[in-house]
Amino acid sequence: MNSTPLLQIAMDYISLPKALAMAVQVAPEVDIIEIGTPLCKAAGLDAIRSMREICPDKIILADFKTPDVGGLEAAMAFDAGADMLTVIGGAALATVEQALTVARQRGKEMLMELTGVRDNEILVRAAEWRKIGVERLVYHREWDAQSAGRMWAESDKVTIRKLIDMGFKLTITGGMTMELLPFFADLPVSVLICGRGIREAADPRAAAHEMRLALAELWSGTSPSARQSSPSATSTASSIAELSVKAIRWGVSEMGLLLVADGRDCPGCDSPQRFCLGPQTEIQCPGNLRSTDVVRSLGQIVNANGAFGAVSESAFFLDPTQLSDLSRNRVIDLLNATGTALRNLGYPVDTNAGIKAANQVFGIS
Repeated sequence: MNSTPLLQIAMDYISLPKALAMAVQVAPEVDIIEIGTPLCKAAGLDAIRSMREICPDKIILADFKTPDVGGLEAAMAFDAGADMLTVIGGAALATVEQALTVARQRGKEMLMELTGVRDNEILVRAAEWRKIGVERLVYHREWDAQSAGRMWAESDKVTIRKLIDMGFKLTITGGMTMELLPFFADLPVSVLICGRGIREAADPRAAAHEMRLALAELWSGTSPSARQSSPSATSTASSIAELSVKAIRWGVSEMGLLLVADGRDCPGCDSPQRFCLGPQTEIQCPGNLRSTDVVRSLGQIVNANGAFGAVSESAFFLDPTQLSDLSRNRVIDLLNATGTALRNLGYPVDTNAGIKAANQVFGIS
């Protein structure tokens, strides 16, 4: 069974405001936000700084495709807030080494990007990169090649397998769609990038959510027929998740917090027309608190990666379905931690009322 790849969205804009607006929409559903090369050139380091500010809990990748002065460009990207940097495949080994050194010094990561490397040269160049310690590589079908009719083929998968066998963690990109995902499902890739498939969807966040679910399903090794063979287990897991999400929404509301969704005409969690989509409950930061402060305070109290994070500067989310051992007690712990975090920041909430409401959802008075 392969680990589920991380989902990366490529922000290939030349307008920073458009990129930031899209990031706010899709951040809860993706793992890595890529500052695309066009945006790096159009907005410079401000693109990285701004993205880091509005998405403090996400991995930020600067797709510089650095061709030279690797150490300097790596330092610039990391100082601006990036976690990852790409170096173009045609760069000299000295450039690669300099960028890699800075990345290691900062506790960051550098990825080799295959743009400009001919297919018959990939494995040779990769052996050179691996020898000097490069661990991550981006394998892709370029925009221009894609426009010229270049399609994914079995030969690509053969090369990808060889690169993985060499010890690389592979990121795959190039015209990624829901229909294309099964083509890669037998490969232990680390990251899959989607750009236009999410950005140009009618509902980008929903598209990202669907892709995230598809990744989890395809890489879990569980087929639809296998899932159907044990409906009681699936139903139980589903009902626990649904109750947990509802308990969080009722709980935070009773604590005196406001959801991002306007609840005045809310039909309720049990309605198919409910306002809140997906398992995340988005909550407005009370008072003048910033989401980064709330998330940081929560992180000091509870260790639950993915169960909370920032949505925007003024909103954070709770997602109980990301808890490693989902149960009523864990949901209550998450609510209690939220109340404690807010009190530690100087904003009092009625935590007991929230816990009481959550217990009522679970059928405990």
